[in-house]
Formats: sequence, structure tokens, C-alpha cells
Amino acid sequence: MLTFAAGKVDGKEFVSHAPGYWPDVASELWNDWKWQLKNRVTTLTQLEQNLDLSEEERSGVLLSGDKLALAVTPHFFNLIPRDNPDDPIRRQVIPRIEETWTSPYDLADPCGEDSHMPVPGLVHRYPDRVLFLVTDRCASYCRYCTRSRVVSGVGEQELHTDFEEAFHYLEEHTEVRDVLLSGGDARRGDCNREEQRG
Repeated sequence: MLTFAAGKVDGKEFVSHAPGYWPDVASELWNDWKWQLKNRVTTLTQLEQNLDLSEEERSGVLLSGDKLALAVTPHFFNLIPRDNPDDPIRRQVIPRIEETWTSPYDLADPCGEDSHMPVPGLVHRYPDRVLFLVTDRCASYCRYCTRSRVVSGVGEQELHTDFEEAFHYLEEHTEVRDVLLSGGDARRGDCNREEQRG
């Protein structure tokens, strides 16, 4: 089943259930995004309780605190097969040792965002649109993340968005018509900041 705790999609109730590793969780909790965040899988011990890890995965998890944190929501974790390390969903969120391999051709900033950042946290590469990096946290961390250097709080850089400077910049640059919220999971940003700007 799919999940949206509240509301309907195409006239059908959009509900999730708690199969797999959390069979005893009440549906009210299961469908609560705060419960999902609080109960994320974040350790090697949790993974090994439910998955048969390959050596590449085990080594990757042990080193994941150096580049991009390990975190998987229960809902997403239930989609991962126990014994297939090549499963696409599993490869998306379970660290592997290959993440630590480097090449002389690697770029710290593969999207070239830092050189187009007029104020901390705001990327202005195109004339009429900006990328606003509002948070560095996600509910689950995708291993292919192009912003892994600033997401999750364990990488080489930290994201220090200056919201006031960014808002001031946007007020002065009226040519900007699109503002893309990103960074990590933009839905995890500070809602109070958005409400204060009105």
C-alpha cells in the first residue's frame, strides 16, 4: 500500500500499513511523519537485525559517518528485501564501501553550486530562478545524493544558509520568478521561518 497520512489521492484513500519489521505499530503512529523520523534505522545493529548485509554494505555502514549519514524511515525500510544487496531500493539507502573510493576526477561540488552562490544557501545560476538550500536534513539519505557534501551533518562541508540575506537578495532581484526549495528534504525545514516571511 501507499502512504499519505491525511487526504485522498484521485478520490481514493491513501493509507499505509505496517508490514514487515514493525507489525505491532498502530496505524495512527505508522502514518505519523514524526514517528517515522523518530524511528529511523540509523545503525549497523538495526540493519543486521533485519537484513543479510554483504561485506561491501557492512564496510560502507561502518564508514558512513564520514561522508553521508545512514538514515532510513521504517516505511522505506519495509520496501528493502532481506537478502538481495543488488535490489535498487536497497542500493538507494544502504551504504556500500564503494562510496569511500575516490578518483582524481571527483569534484567536491559536482553541480558547481558553490561558485554560483551570491549569499550563503542561495544558488543563482540561471537568470530567472534560484535554488534555495533551506535544510541539510532528510528523512532518508539517498546514497547517490549530489549534495552529500553538505547534507546530513557528517560530510566535508556544513550548510550555513543565511535566511535573512537570502530573503533580502530575492527582494532585490525581481527577475527571479522561480525559487526551488532544496538542500536536503525541504519539507523538513523550519516552517516558522517561512510563516514569518509571509
